[in-house]
Amino acid sequence: MSDDYLNVVKEVCFIHAPLEGGAVVHYKGLYYAIGSALTGWMPNPNKYATATSLAGPWTVFKDIAPPETNTYSSQSTMLLKVEGTKGTTVIFMADQWKPAAQWDSRYLWMPVEIGEGKLWLPQPKPWKLNIKKGTWKYATEKKSTGN
Repeated sequence: MSDDYLNVVKEVCFIHAPLEGGAVVHYKGLYYAIGSALTGWMPNPNKYATATSLAGPWTVFKDIAPPETNTYSSQSTMLLKVEGTKGTTVIFMADQWKPAAQWDSRYLWMPVEIGEGKLWLPQPKPWKLNIKKGTWKYATEKKSTGN
C-alpha cells in the first residue's frame, strides 16, 4: 500500500493454488500455509506448504494427515500459536461439516507436530494445553509434549 493507504504499490499473490479454508502461521523462521481442496461441504485431504517469506517461493503442498482420513473429516480454518515459557504449541482448528444436518456440525482442535519444514496432524484424541508453559499433552499422559 502507498503511505496514505489509498493505492496499491505492489501486488503480491501469496500462494498460487486453488485452495479454501486457508490459514498461515509463522513458526521458527518459516511460514506454514494450510488449505483444503475446493469440495464444498465435503472434507478432503488438507495440504500444507512452507516459505521463508509470505511472497514465496512456496514449497510443494503435502498432506497434513493420512489422505484416507480426509483430515479426520475436517476442513482447516485457522492455526493458533500458543507461546509459553517452556515451548510453543500450534493448534489446528477446523470445521467438521455435516451437510445433511448443518446445525449439528462440529469443530476439531488438535495440536500439530510442526518444525523444520514439516507439519503433521496426529490422530485426534483428548488433550490438555498448559497455556502458561505453551506445552500440551494427551489427556492420558503424564509427560508434557510440545515443540
